[in-house]
Amino acid sequence: MNPTPQPVGDVSPLELRGVSLGSGASTRLHRTDLTLAPGSVTSIIGANGSGKSTLLRLMSADLQPTDGRVLMHGADASGLSATLLARHRSMLAQETSVAFPFLVHEVVGWGRFAWRRTPAAADDARIIDDAIESQGLTSLRDRRVTELSGGERTRVHLARVIAQRTPLLLLDEADADLDLVGRRQLDDTVAALALEGTTVVVVSHDINRVAPHTDRVIVMSRGEVHADGQPAQVLTEEILSKAFGTAVEVSDEAGRPIVRLPGAQPPGPMCG
Repeated sequence: MNPTPQPVGDVSPLELRGVSLGSGASTRLHRTDLTLAPGSVTSIIGANGSGKSTLLRLMSADLQPTDGRVLMHGADASGLSATLLARHRSMLAQETSVAFPFLVHEVVGWGRFAWRRTPAAADDARIIDDAIESQGLTSLRDRRVTELSGGERTRVHLARVIAQRTPLLLLDEADADLDLVGRRQLDDTVAALALEGTTVVVVSHDINRVAPHTDRVIVMSRGEVHADGQPAQVLTEEILSKAFGTAVEVSDEAGRPIVRLPGAQPPGPMCG
């Protein structure tokens, strides 16, 4: 995998300054300030309806905040064109579907649209092939997406956003439809991209799986950041029990926290 093109300088790839979002009489996200470091992996966890996806969509500028500013490499995201946004960040949303029988390599190639008529387009074919290979899809590259299983289609869209080659990658429950092999490929891909300088944000319910690969964990609860820090600091019984509204047990195994509900035997995903 080759390095993602990075903007010059040490400016954060993403900064939220006093960002909040209201909807009618309710508040979907309370005032939030966040700065992400280049090359970091951040996991966002929390119960269903806690604001995880809302926060991620604000990070991507797919949603506009009621108050505050979203900055991408110092530029106000609200002033960026769709093409420039697509060069700053790539996002895999929960609901992604293709209704027509496009081939796998065609769908992955959509990730290169933002780089048309730029010098980066010269490497399109290689980048698309690399992204396909990274998700174990080489044997399926000429198959129609509509013929694939749900997990295979998810891997196609993962390859698409990887091919986009942006400094910021946002994944909203991308692991939900993946089997064990697919999740391992995803984890390996995230780790490799972070080493190359890509900033990755992952929304997941599988706390125990993502924690070892995460530099920072953000715990959401009722539309606000309940806790934010390194996994060992945040994944505690007190913090998680309050955020999920139920008793949670946390044990230390091989130097890392393992989260489970009382009475659960093997470590498994903590679902809200």
